[in-house]
Parts: sequence; structure tokens; C-alpha cells
Amino acid sequence: MMSPTQFEKENEARWQRLEVLLNEVDAGKTNANVEELPQLFRQVCHDLSVAQHRMYGSRLVGRLNTLAIDGYRAIERRISGGWEKLVMMVFKDFPRAVRNERGLFWFCMAMFWLPFLFLAAWSPFDPEWAMSILGPQGMIQMEMMYGKNTSPLDYMREEFGSNFAMFGFYIYNNVSIDLRAFAGGLLGGVGSILIMVFNGAHLGAAVGYVHHACNPETFYSFVAGHSAPELMGVVISGMAGMRLGLSLVKPGQYDRRTALVLGGRKALVLITGAALMTAFAAVIEGFWSANPFPPMVRYGVGVIMWTLTLGYLFLCGREKSHEA
Repeated sequence: MMSPTQFEKENEARWQRLEVLLNEVDAGKTNANVEELPQLFRQVCHDLSVAQHRMYGSRLVGRLNTLAIDGYRAIERRISGGWEKLVMMVFKDFPRAVRNERGLFWFCMAMFWLPFLFLAAWSPFDPEWAMSILGPQGMIQMEMMYGKNTSPLDYMREEFGSNFAMFGFYIYNNVSIDLRAFAGGLLGGVGSILIMVFNGAHLGAAVGYVHHACNPETFYSFVAGHSAPELMGVVISGMAGMRLGLSLVKPGQYDRRTALVLGGRKALVLITGAALMTAFAAVIEGFWSANPFPPMVRYGVGVIMWTLTLGYLFLCGREKSHEA
């Protein structure tokens, strides 16, 4: 049987890691690494059981007992809190999670924005690209909403009947795109990439077709207010899916099941924040964009929304000592 000294030496690094995480939780310095806490808590409970069974002495058993109690309290605080936890997630955990995955963020930005910008810029010169992507029904819908002598407000009033009905449709449609991008991550991340590229290409084709056959001012003034949270929500949903996919493809020091659980916790924060951003965009689209405000007012609101959205993602919840 292993001696108490050997047992302590073999597991000391893991216990010290748990102590560090517990100190971070007590200090309010939550970050992505704290997702290790449940696994380390389970392991220390097992170690405590082994130490008690083998009667390794009061000093070692007492230390492990203290670690187990502190770990339980820390986890209990993290899974409770109600509205306080939601506010913490929105204003701290979510923007920090985006910044902690900065590599994935810029990769997903490229997957979405490169096809968008290419098709938006090229389609006015060669509209066959946009037509093939949008299809006949998509072209008809774009012309009915943003044509030379049409208005998206009239089209949506006829289509939905009320602002609340428009809001409900946008919630269903846009959040479902986010969830598909997230679920696509289970295919090793490939599904998330395809959904981001497709949505970027489809939106870029729509913009290009507007310049070819419709009224660009009508289009831009309508989408200006809600575009920032809606489009960034798609990108971050892809990030969440990619985090799941990478947990399966590159589990690192963990087995794939454990890596998927840890990656899923990180991804959950990302997809929850992305869905909230998309829901907020639906509120703006249903209750602001669908009203007849002057174009310059709409553009001004659009600039403000893009500034606030990017400032929120890159600055909100930042701690100098923690993220230096």
C-alpha cells in the first residue's frame, strides 16, 4: 500500500491547483480555467475517501476535508445566484469568454466576413453570383422589400401585421441560425464553419443584389440599427460551435469525454451570450427598424450600436490585473 508521503507527493500538484482556483473564485477572478473546478472537486473527494479509508493521519485528512468543503461551497456559489448570476454572465463572463478565445474569434470573423465582403463587392459587377445564391424567391423578396419604389415597412406590415409578430419571427429565425451554428460544432467544427461561410455568402449576395436591382439607401437605413448585435451574434455562435469541435478534435491532456464536458461549459457561455445578442437585435428590428424614422437618424443609431457592441465585447468586464 502507498505510504502517506507517497500519496501526498503523487497528488500534491492537483491539490495545489485546486487551492489556486478556490483563491481565484474567492477573489472574484473568474476565468475560463475555473471550468476545471468541478473535475478537481470530484478528484479531491475521491482522494479524501482514500485517505480516510487508509488512515493516512489527521493532518492529511484534515487538509483534504477542507479542500472538499471549500470546493463544494465554490461550486454551489457558481450554480446559484438567479438574476445576479445572469447579470454577471452578461457583463463579465460572456465578454471575457469571447476575449479568452481571441484566436477562434478572429478565425470565425474571417469565415463570416470574407465571403460576405467578396460577394457584396463583386455581385454588382457580376450579379449572376448573387442570383444563383439567392434563387428566384430570394430575388423577388429583396425587390419587394428594397425595390426602387417599395418599402420594407410596407412589406412587413402586410406580411406580419404587427411589430410584435415581426419580433417573434426574427427571434425564431435568427436564434435558430445561432443554434445551428453551435450544433454544427459536434461535427468536429466543420458544420459551424459551413454555416458561417454560407450565412456570410448569402448576406453578401443580398447586399450585392440590392446594389444591382434595388435601392441601397432603403436597405442600409433599415438594417443599420440592428446589424451589429445580429451579425456578431452569428460569429460568436460559430465560436461556440468551434469550441465544441476543437474539444473533440484536440482534447489535449484529457480524454475526449472530459474535454467535451469542459469545452461545452466554455461554449455554453458563448452561445448563451450570442443568443441574447441576437434576441436584442430582434427587439430593435421589430420595434425600431420597422418604424419610419429618417435615414440619417437610422444611420446614427447604427454607428452607435456598432460602437457599443464592439466596446462591450472588447472592454466590458476587463480587469487590468487579470487580463494584462
